[in-house]
Amino acid sequence: MDTRFIKAAASVAALLILITPADADNGQKKKRKSFFESLFGTSEERASRAERRRQMDAERRGWWLRDNGVDVYRDPSFGSGKRQYANDADYGDPEPTIPGMGMGNLTYGLPRLVAVSDKSLIPMPATGVEGEAVRIVLSDAKTPVKADQPVRDAVIALYKDSQFKPLWLENGKVSERAKTVLATLKNSAQEGLEPARYLPGGFTSFDDMDGQIAGSNIAAAQFDVGLTTAVATYAVHMTGGAFEPSKLSLYHDIQPEAVSPSTALKVLAYTPFPAEYLKTLEPSHPAYAILKAELAKLSNDTAEKPVPFPTGKRVKVGQKDARIPELRARMVALGHLSSDDADAADPEKLDVLDKTLSKSLKLYQASAGIPQTGALDQATVKSFNGVDTGSERDKLIASMERIRWLPKNLGQRYVFVNQAAQEVVVMNHGKREWTSRVIVGRPTTQTAVFSDEMETVVFNPTWGMPQSIIINEYRNKLRRDPGYFDRNGYQVINAKGKKVSSRSINWGAVGPNSGIGVIQKAGSGNALGELKFLFPNSHSIYMHDTPNRELFSQDSRAFSHGCVRVQNPREFAKVLLGIDDAQVEARLAGGETENVKVQGNIKVHLTYFTAWPDSDGKVRYYSDIYERDKSITAAEALVARTFGGATGEKIVQTAAKSTSLVSD
Repeated sequence: MDTRFIKAAASVAALLILITPADADNGQKKKRKSFFESLFGTSEERASRAERRRQMDAERRGWWLRDNGVDVYRDPSFGSGKRQYANDADYGDPEPTIPGMGMGNLTYGLPRLVAVSDKSLIPMPATGVEGEAVRIVLSDAKTPVKADQPVRDAVIALYKDSQFKPLWLENGKVSERAKTVLATLKNSAQEGLEPARYLPGGFTSFDDMDGQIAGSNIAAAQFDVGLTTAVATYAVHMTGGAFEPSKLSLYHDIQPEAVSPSTALKVLAYTPFPAEYLKTLEPSHPAYAILKAELAKLSNDTAEKPVPFPTGKRVKVGQKDARIPELRARMVALGHLSSDDADAADPEKLDVLDKTLSKSLKLYQASAGIPQTGALDQATVKSFNGVDTGSERDKLIASMERIRWLPKNLGQRYVFVNQAAQEVVVMNHGKREWTSRVIVGRPTTQTAVFSDEMETVVFNPTWGMPQSIIINEYRNKLRRDPGYFDRNGYQVINAKGKKVSSRSINWGAVGPNSGIGVIQKAGSGNALGELKFLFPNSHSIYMHDTPNRELFSQDSRAFSHGCVRVQNPREFAKVLLGIDDAQVEARLAGGETENVKVQGNIKVHLTYFTAWPDSDGKVRYYSDIYERDKSITAAEALVARTFGGATGEKIVQTAAKSTSLVSD
């Protein structure tokens, strides 16, 4: 053998011995890619990219679509008795026939404003020089005084009836009556409203009105018409809201009971105390005064700021930290922990973050818009020490607006569901009679906002399975196992309305218009549970029990397709019907479906308040699960942009430009 070959082989062998594993890895990394790999990457690179995409998609998805590992228990009393679970995209929901409208939030558009003028007024008679000037202003198509159509019509009608007599002038100057009204409009921010929206057309500010109209009858008349228009608009907004609910969300089915502008103006024209009248238009619900006081507190720049919360390491449930007693006190002060729960803490573990305190901390974190970890973490401490109270202020303003949408008479005894709090309360003559946790609609299938009347309590309800569930969830199963419904306690109704065996149906041919019905018998495993509470409405929404009891332990309980599930339905039935435990048990024990009429007039109000006082009057803040606050905040910003600009001109200058019909 050639000695040169032997030496070369020996050299290669020696080199291989000297190569380290790291060198080998580097050699693999430097391996040339194939043509396919150069275009699309290696299998490892493709897998890594796919994983990154999956994580990014999960982050982008709403919390209601993420897989939180919720197990949903179904049909425990039928068949083999084995537990059947569904993923959290379904939640065993028995109401998928309720049409969802996505998030449903709308971009608000202000009502069309028209000039408060009418040329047909030109030949009409007027009272005195001041009345003549008012008539001229109301005849000017270029007037800066504008309003929506109902207010415009009411203002013109009022002046016509009085032969254009001014309402707010005395000897050409601003009257004392007018000054009290101007002060009310200027301070409308206290009501969660935008003051610039009520600044009379053409004015630069609420101050020095006499200076702004000095020396001009036309300017004075424009002030009078402008103030009449502004105060009529304010009266409507105070009684019915500054924004139309249906233009903010597709899920709003509300018709606010606003005072008519003509009614308000008739009172304002003759009362010597117009500001006092405007005060009477403020919502009478006790919550309004509490929210208003809280808004004033947040808006007070001179108020004493809380002592900074100490920083430190992250503290989880069960861990000790010297800051925990202070954390507990702060949760009580903020209204997220009751004094009783705070006092119930183990005296030997006051420096331990227990489950009760962690739960209250989650409530605070939800209201502050930070991750609901239940831990004392950096984000929470930063929120404690932040000076920006914008989130809470927005919730207060939005909730005050929603109170203005409520019916003026809620009823002496009524059911009040706060979707944001995910809670139901029965109110009796202004006091809480009963309360319970509830499950409400998912953000893409929200519970609507409306009012109705409770009519019937159904004991042992049956459940008619919606066609969408039959087709989407069961049809393939039934193709393989046609007798499934027979074995699991369901009744099948054919297209002729007769009860038939599940095996007799050709499930492969069943479609949306097949006429095949499936009814789940009453029982503990029924999708509606033991009880159903009916207040017939156009939204097909009702309240009911559920076999999926474990969902009530969740902090966020927006799981349904719109109906409201009640955690303690037996107690609810007792309260509504005025019966005792034994009577409830007796009606349920028979197993037969029974409809019981609710006596008396018990209204049902399905509402949405992200700020609301508890039984102690402490304002609690809730997560904006449907993002409806954002719609109101955006509408407020639109109002500020539309009405907020000041021209810097005196009203007399504007008046001179807008009309040349008279000379002063």
